[in-house]
Amino acid sequence: MTEVFEIVINPTIFNWTFDGNPNQFVYQPSLLGAPDLPDWINYIYSKKHNVGYLYGVPPSTTTEVTLDIVGLNRKTYETKRHQLVIVVVEKLNPAKYEVQLKIDNLNVEDMFDVDRMDCLKDVFKKHLWNDSEEDLYMTYLASAVDLGARLPLNPKEGEGVVVRLGSKVQFSDELAKLQDEVRPLLKVSPCPRDFKRTTVERYFREAGFALDWCSFSLISAMQDSDRSSEELGKLTEQKLIENRWNAYSRNDVPQRSYLHEFLFTILVPMFVMTILAIVLSLILCFHHEGISKRMRNSSTTEITQYATINRVTYTLRSLSNQRDFTCLSPEITGDSRSHTNSPTSTINRGVHCRPSPPPYVKPKFSAEF
Repeated sequence: MTEVFEIVINPTIFNWTFDGNPNQFVYQPSLLGAPDLPDWINYIYSKKHNVGYLYGVPPSTTTEVTLDIVGLNRKTYETKRHQLVIVVVEKLNPAKYEVQLKIDNLNVEDMFDVDRMDCLKDVFKKHLWNDSEEDLYMTYLASAVDLGARLPLNPKEGEGVVVRLGSKVQFSDELAKLQDEVRPLLKVSPCPRDFKRTTVERYFREAGFALDWCSFSLISAMQDSDRSSEELGKLTEQKLIENRWNAYSRNDVPQRSYLHEFLFTILVPMFVMTILAIVLSLILCFHHEGISKRMRNSSTTEITQYATINRVTYTLRSLSNQRDFTCLSPEITGDSRSHTNSPTSTINRGVHCRPSPPPYVKPKFSAEF
């Protein structure tokens, strides 16, 4: 079991000055020559402290890792790169016994506070695990949300963290009694929030820690059913080697044929259009045959009636056109004094059209003399 490391990323690494704006700097760490970090290294940015944290538990066989950190200054849009070399040293006398805790009211960055971490260790050193005073240290750290927990409804509350404290000293009798005390809670799912009080609850409450006792457990290297941090580190290291990212070449990218998509896009609409054209042609053909059959079945009387109506309509339309002008003959008028008989008149003497005179209107006012 190795110890959790912590590396702080702040503006001083890139020779920048912090102006008080929490969103001024952005950091993007990754493994040198790879797009992301190894599986055993985690990165978070703390808005409370305005710095980034790299943390994790290195595998036992890893000796050196080089990280590439890219920093962006949003105020000046300046970008810098910094290579960070992490040297892994084997820990002497690693821990063989671990205590797993889940703290509901804290975040991961809160565990990097030295005073807060000392308060948590003091609870075990003074009340629960007195013999671990010399070598008690943190062997595991993870966010409860990353392990499957839900975010709190109130954003101001902590997300919760899962912590393991390890030592080479065997578990004390107090820890064994505490394990027996919380064992009934392991059978209840989900864990009841109201039934989480234990005999040592007051020690953690006084130090500012709200524990989830359903997640409390003792992990020993002698137990075959539980996996220690060392075993997890080996599995993580093996996974890292297997998942080592290598850039793909153009020849390694598989080629895709679009023939099926092309045929489906072209042939299916054409087939549908052909079916519709055939259906519409049949409908129009049968409709035309029905009209012809009705015309043949019509009687002679109906045709005669139609011709009579058409002839009367034509006659009425002709009379209406002749009504627009009234032509008068000189024999009918009997007016010998007509100007049309004048030698100089250009109007036809036989038949002429006289418009009706305007109506007589009596003047409203008479002339005064």
